Amino acid sequence: MMRRHTFLAAGLAGISTAVLAPTLAWAAPPQRPIAVVPLDDRPVNVYCAAITAAVAGRQVVFPPRDALGRFFQPGDGAAVARWLAAADTREFVISVSMLAYGGLIASRTAEPTLDAARANVEAIRALRRAKPDATILVHDMIQRLALTSKDPELSEYITLIVQWTKLYDQVENLGQEELRAQLDEVRAKIPDAMLDDYLAARGRNHEINTLMVDWVADGTITHLVLSEDDTAPVGLGRAERVELERRVAERGIGDRVEIFPGADEVDALLVARLIPGEAAPSFRLDYSGVPGAQWTAELEGIPFEDNIRRHVATVGGTVGDGEIVLAVNTPSASPERRAADVDAFTARIATHLAAGTPVIVVDPVFVDRADHDLVARLERDVELPRLLSYSGWNTGGNALGLALSHGVARWALLGASGSGLACRTDLGEPGRAHAEYLLYRFVKDDPWKNVIQKDAYAEARARGWNPLSLTAEQKVFFDGWVRERLVPVTRQYFTDHFAGHDLVLGRRGSTTVTARLDDLGEVVVELPWDRLFEVTLEPQVTLSAAAVSPSG
Repeated sequence: MMRRHTFLAAGLAGISTAVLAPTLAWAAPPQRPIAVVPLDDRPVNVYCAAITAAVAGRQVVFPPRDALGRFFQPGDGAAVARWLAAADTREFVISVSMLAYGGLIASRTAEPTLDAARANVEAIRALRRAKPDATILVHDMIQRLALTSKDPELSEYITLIVQWTKLYDQVENLGQEELRAQLDEVRAKIPDAMLDDYLAARGRNHEINTLMVDWVADGTITHLVLSEDDTAPVGLGRAERVELERRVAERGIGDRVEIFPGADEVDALLVARLIPGEAAPSFRLDYSGVPGAQWTAELEGIPFEDNIRRHVATVGGTVGDGEIVLAVNTPSASPERRAADVDAFTARIATHLAAGTPVIVVDPVFVDRADHDLVARLERDVELPRLLSYSGWNTGGNALGLALSHGVARWALLGASGSGLACRTDLGEPGRAHAEYLLYRFVKDDPWKNVIQKDAYAEARARGWNPLSLTAEQKVFFDGWVRERLVPVTRQYFTDHFAGHDLVLGRRGSTTVTARLDDLGEVVVELPWDRLFEVTLEPQVTLSAAAVSPSG
C-alpha cells in the first residue's frame, strides 16, 4: 500500500496496493479518485481519509505536500486552489480551513486576512462553474474556544480566554447579569492585543462560515459540514452556532448542512459519504451505560445522541431499527455498575457478530484515549477483525466520526461485492486496508494513548523538554524512542488478536471470498509534527491466498 509520505509527496497519487493475485475475474468499472483538500497534514486528516477510501476499493488524491504546510507553518491556500482547478475528477472533499487560511492552526490566528481568505475560497465557486455536475463536499469549522501556542508561558492566558468567552456568552447573550463582575475581573487579566487577535480570527472565520452556508443555498456546494472544534455548552462558539443554525433554517437547506461537535474526523467522514452510492446505511444504537440522550461528552455542547444523529446524517445514513449496530460506550449510571455494564455490552457485540450482524464500536468515554477496560473485554470476547470498525481517539465527535467513516466504507464494500454492483478483480486490496486500519485504531487508541504516550510525556519532562514543542534534535530522539516501543507492541497486538483469523473479502451470489491474516510486514512509526500529541503508525498486513467457499 502506498504510504502517507508517498502519497503526500506524489500529490495526485492515491493509495493503491496489490495484495493478492487476482482470485476471480470480476470486472469493475474504473472510478476516478476523490480529490481531498485535508484540514492539515496530520495522519488523522491524510492517512485516515485515504485508508477509509481504500477500505472500499477507492482512491483519494491530495494537493502537493509542500502546499499543505506543517504544524505552525501555514499551507499555501493559493497553491491548493490551483491544484483544485487542475484535478481530473468529479468528487471533491474540501477543508475550508486549509484552503482559506493554510490549515487548522493557521485558522486560529488573525494573520490571514478576510480578503485573502475570500480570494482563496473563490476556488470553490470556480470549481462549480467549471464542473456543474461535480459533487463538492465542504467542511468548515466553528473556531474552538482556546488558542493554540507552543509557548508554555501563554497557558495562563489561554485558560483565561476560555473563561472569558464562556462568561461573555453567559452575560451578554444569555442575560446572566450576576456573572458580570466575574467577567470584568477575567477580562482585566487578558492583554488587549491577545484578545484583539483572538476576536479578529473568530470574526473572520464566522464570516467565512456564513459565506459557506450561502453557497449551499445557491448550489455552489453540494453538502456542508460546520464542525465545532473543542466546544462547550456556553461560549462564543455556541453563539456563533446558533446564528448559523438560524441562517440554515431561513434558507431551507437543513438537509444539506450538518452542524456538530467535531473536527479532525470530518475529512474521512465526507470521503465515506461518497462511497455507498444509492445504498444508504441504517443504524440501531446500543449503549454500554447511560443513553446518549442523557450524556454530553467532554469538549462538546450537545447530548451525544444528537451528535450521533448528525454524524450519521453526514454519511447519508439514518438512525432507527437499522441493519448496522452502532455500539457506543457511554458512562455507567454508577461506578458499581461499570464492570457488569461493560461485560454485558461486549457480550451483546459478540452475539451480534455471531449472528452475522455488522457492528461499529464507538468509544468516546475518555478524551484522547480508549477505555482500556472496554478494549480488554473486546480482546477477550470478540473476534476483532470481524468488526466493521472501532475508534476511541480524541474527542467524542472524533471517535464517532472515525469509527463511522471506516465502518460505512467496510459495509459498503461488502454489500456492493455481494450485489455484484462493484465487483473488482482483487478484493484483497480493500480487505488488507480494513485489517490495517482496524489494527491501527486499536493500537493507537489503547496502548499508544494509555501507556506509551504517557511514558513519552514523562520522559520529555524529565529531560526538561516541552512535549508539545520539541526542537529538531528532540524530535529525532523521540522518533527513535517511540519507534523502539510502538513497533514491537504493534507486532505483538497483531500476533495476539489478528494473525490466523479469516477475513471476509467480499461476496458474490452464493460464494464468499476470504483470506487469512498472515503476517505483519513493515511498521512505519514516527512523529508527524514536532510534538508528542500524535504519532504516525502505518502497519503493513499481508494476507494468505484468497479462498472461495459457499456462503453460509
